Amino acid sequence: MGGAEVFDEVSQILSSSDFFVANHQVYFDTFAKMAAKGAEIDEIEVLEQVRKDGVEDQLGGVTAIYAIMSRVDTPRNAKRAAKEVLGKSKLRKIIRAARIAQEAAYNLDGTSESIGADLEDNIQKISDVEVNGSGLIAEATCELRDDIKSMLNGTYTTTSMPTGVNEIDKSLSVGGVGNGEVMVLSAPTSCGKTQFALCSALRSSVTHNQAGLYFSFEMPAKQLSKRMVQTVAGVNLKQANDGVMNTSDQQKVWDALEKVEKAPIYTEHYVKNIAELRAKARTHKRKHGIKWIVIDYLQLVPWDPRMKKHDAIAEVSHQVKLMAMELNLPVILLAQVNREGAKRDTGLTLYDLKDSGDIENDADIILLMWPDGKDVDEARKIDAEGKPYVSLKYNIAKQREGERDVKGTLKFISHYGRFQ
Repeated sequence: MGGAEVFDEVSQILSSSDFFVANHQVYFDTFAKMAAKGAEIDEIEVLEQVRKDGVEDQLGGVTAIYAIMSRVDTPRNAKRAAKEVLGKSKLRKIIRAARIAQEAAYNLDGTSESIGADLEDNIQKISDVEVNGSGLIAEATCELRDDIKSMLNGTYTTTSMPTGVNEIDKSLSVGGVGNGEVMVLSAPTSCGKTQFALCSALRSSVTHNQAGLYFSFEMPAKQLSKRMVQTVAGVNLKQANDGVMNTSDQQKVWDALEKVEKAPIYTEHYVKNIAELRAKARTHKRKHGIKWIVIDYLQLVPWDPRMKKHDAIAEVSHQVKLMAMELNLPVILLAQVNREGAKRDTGLTLYDLKDSGDIENDADIILLMWPDGKDVDEARKIDAEGKPYVSLKYNIAKQREGERDVKGTLKFISHYGRFQ
């Protein structure tokens, strides 16, 4: 095996920054240049390259170059040495991350939770260096074979997160949002996108007892709890405040309170950035075994103020998708849309997603909802039983593993938050 081929193996393990000695970083970068242009990596070629780059004297001249080039003589030795270098590099990075956390703690630069989350995120990134996502396709094929067998004999069970709306779940390829998938849910203000996400969370945790994590950057836990109880009970809690709730509805509320109280739903309401959000998600999966995540909503996740908003939102969107794949969990990500889009006769399109086109690229499923009329007020209707509802149109505008541009109409019972 030639030098370039050996370097290709090693470069999948290391980068130049993993070397402690500056000269070794220069050697690595030199080898990278030579491999990129297909040059053979031997003593003569390396000497010519370093002379061209003007770093021969920095490396100690001809004698030093020949000496270092003769130290590793087999591909197996090169890979073993690379792993040793990587191990030392990771130890240095862990020490540095711990010192940064220690300094932040001494200076009271943040809360214990935020400092701990930053430390965990940094250490996780260090651990992720060797995870390259590669694998033999045969392994995935074996899993698929088992799935198909169970589908044919009627024993297949999906681990997807149902939306809670049967009409939509039937249109999704796995009956909901699958593990590792991100569903972006977008709708104008007051069209029930938060309530839709809550219905999904309740279906998973109250009905199926699956633990989940709800990031809410708009409302506190008590307000979320109120909405959940109202939805489970099918009763408007305003009746209690007005003193007009009958005995039957009161019992429904007490029963709903008990169900929601027992539901394994965890909430988070503040993060410094997307890195802390990912760290908290990892912590909840490790501690509580969460099976789903909701983020309400994308544009409220704090982003780097040094970045342009379009680029920052794109980065958050991309990191959410990476998180879904890393944790192998379904994620429902709420997002804003441009107001004017919903007023068109044709309704919302993918182009109406606010702030970044990368949202469309990262999402596996995109569900758009908008009023059946010019606005929510015009979409308010009364059903045959005299009960009020909001008529919403929807479009499954993107579905990576299924049919897209699937349209329909939903009833949103806004006074207690259910969809039909």
